[in-house]
Amino acid sequence: MVARCPSLTRDGKACAASPRPGKAHCAWHDPSLAERRSEWSARGGAARSNRVRAQRALPAEILTTDELSAWLGVVFKQTMVGKIAPPVGTACANLARTIHDLQKDAGLEDRLGELETLLGIGKRAS
Repeated sequence: MVARCPSLTRDGKACAASPRPGKAHCAWHDPSLAERRSEWSARGGAARSNRVRAQRALPAEILTTDELSAWLGVVFKQTMVGKIAPPVGTACANLARTIHDLQKDAGLEDRLGELETLLGIGKRAS
């Protein structure tokens, strides 16, 4: 017979987990681990946050226009089938538009700097 934790779950049922080696209770019911369980719960909740999920889903490097378009396509499809709420889709579209505008502006600045160098004009005053 396999030993089971003697504690009860929140809904009053017997805990089905095995006790920790050399202990009477499982990790979730062991009184000596109460403080550590709080830390585990906090870390677990943080790992499931929207920010963390987004960081895991998106690449760390700057997205190209094609990549940005592909991600928007995914968001669009998931919004259409109900996996993403329309306000989230709208927020993604606005963010993508901002990223695109910033990339375009940076590209124009680079090209203008190259032209100034070629013409011997030098740096413009900001």
